[in-house]
Amino acid sequence: MDTTIPIPPSPKDFEITRPLAIPKPNSKRTIPAPSRDPFTAHFGHAFPVPHMLTSDLGTTAVYSLPPAASSRGGGGGGGAGGHSSSSSPSATTRRVLLIHGLNTPALGMLSLARAIQNLDAAGDTHVVLFDLWGHGLSSTPLLAHTPHVFHLQILQVLSFMKWPSAELVGYSFGACVVVSFAQHHPWTVRSAVLLAPAGLLDQTTFSRRMRELLNNDSSSTTGREEEEQEAAECVLEFLEGGTLQVPVDWKERSRRGEVVAEALKDWELREHQGYRQSVLSMFRDGAAYGCEKLFENFAQCPSFQKLAVVAELDPVCNKEKLAGLGIENVEVVEKQGHAFVRTASDQVASIIHRFWSRLEQQEVRAGELRTT
Repeated sequence: MDTTIPIPPSPKDFEITRPLAIPKPNSKRTIPAPSRDPFTAHFGHAFPVPHMLTSDLGTTAVYSLPPAASSRGGGGGGGAGGHSSSSSPSATTRRVLLIHGLNTPALGMLSLARAIQNLDAAGDTHVVLFDLWGHGLSSTPLLAHTPHVFHLQILQVLSFMKWPSAELVGYSFGACVVVSFAQHHPWTVRSAVLLAPAGLLDQTTFSRRMRELLNNDSSSTTGREEEEQEAAECVLEFLEGGTLQVPVDWKERSRRGEVVAEALKDWELREHQGYRQSVLSMFRDGAAYGCEKLFENFAQCPSFQKLAVVAELDPVCNKEKLAGLGIENVEVVEKQGHAFVRTASDQVASIIHRFWSRLEQQEVRAGELRTT
């Protein structure tokens, strides 16, 4: 008796998407980021020195701000290129990973990072920031910047820091990255904080030409390069709200270690050859708009506690929109706009700190109940 099981026919209603071009051996797979030398020549040496991580996708710049307690004890050095012992999971009480938004690199979150550490009386908060692909000193991989390529960045950073989990804090596009990452890797998330999250924009807020360019999936290569350049400029202008204006005193402020976001963006435009392409791909392919379902699923994740902080004057996101998607723990910073991580960093840090303090108190009470 023949017991051979017949092989079912292949389904015909789908196909696996192929890359636009099959890379040849030793062909370029990334657009390299500028080195740190032109950055320091432009801005000075007041900012932290990054660690440079490499992977198949490219190079990621990581800024480690070790706890004040470890610095006092001689274990610091994460900000100067040395991988200090403070990265050990047992050496610090609170481990925080900040994820920046579109346009401005990781250093644009530096004032918030410092404000978070300043609120820690015990001095045991370790904050890490990193440049997303195509920003700051991170390279641009030559593939669509879909959420998973940023998930890989986060996993590499956590592995480098030897952190099994962290408090994730995402701002704007970075909040979208947190929303998607946390659903796929919940065991790495102690808590998730969304600051002015993007991802819920409606395409009706875009110009008609911008919608045409973003939705153009034609396989024709005729005029494609020109349209991609136009799309990138449309997105950059939309994100900036007009033409980028750099303050005249940017150099003096930067050399004091002050974050001047406009100057950082202007430097990226001038020095990073992959910046425009990364910003366009992140906006178009990275869940920067129309992601209501993604946020609904995030709200239902039971593995970690969540907080969203929005600005009263921010057109990108508001409390009512998030509440409608099931995110109930939402704080509002009054009289502030989308850039409140810089314009009201102390206030935002205080809200985050109170949230973490409540979680720690809950953990202590739960531990006491288990021992009784």
